[in-house]
Amino acid sequence: MAGARLTRQELKSQDEITSSLRSFGELLDERKKEVLIGIAVLLVLVLAVVGWRAYSAKRDAAASTQLAAAIAAYDDPTAGGDKAHFHKAADEAKKTIDSYGSTASGSIARYYLAMSQEQLGDTAAAEKNLQDAIDHGDKSIRGIATFALAHIHAQHNEVPKAIEMLNQLYSSGDYPKGAVGYEIATLYETSGQRNKAQEYYGKVITESPDSRFRQESESALKRLGLPVPSPPVPAPPKP
Repeated sequence: MAGARLTRQELKSQDEITSSLRSFGELLDERKKEVLIGIAVLLVLVLAVVGWRAYSAKRDAAASTQLAAAIAAYDDPTAGGDKAHFHKAADEAKKTIDSYGSTASGSIARYYLAMSQEQLGDTAAAEKNLQDAIDHGDKSIRGIATFALAHIHAQHNEVPKAIEMLNQLYSSGDYPKGAVGYEIATLYETSGQRNKAQEYYGKVITESPDSRFRQESESALKRLGLPVPSPPVPAPPKP
């Protein structure tokens, strides 16, 4: 009711509220500088994150463009028997590595550098760069580089070393098992290990029935006069 006098308890409560608000205001005044500093620091951190993301995106785009130049040179369809495009591919790959070595494009560029070096007859450098890609690349490039390095070993009469690497790659699953299994099988076959060849041709058929190497594996077993295993029956679709 208007004009009603406050009771002693109400006056006491009001005083406590007023006192608390005054104390809170004084605390804000005392901490204003700290609060402003905290806001400024937070703003700087937000701007730094946004700036870093923009910089990273720009850098990744530039790395991809540089890598594309290396890939285009390596895969140049007009090159024919001329190896000049492998020199160009190596040069472009080196540029990518020098400028963007820590990016995914840098790891892929190391693979193309190695493959260009192998085409140019520098096997030692190719093996070194592929090993670097294996040691420092992500899972996808690691599998590709391992498969390529094993192939180079096989091409240079280091079949046992190649088979060992491919068996490890098969177990890791870092590269399509159908391709790895077929490569292992062919190496076993060419080295006269008929039983192991049969085993891995069979694995391609039974463990990777959707692989494009399944038909080649079946043909290989028929050529060797060996039984062809049946691929697994697909599970019926769930209702």
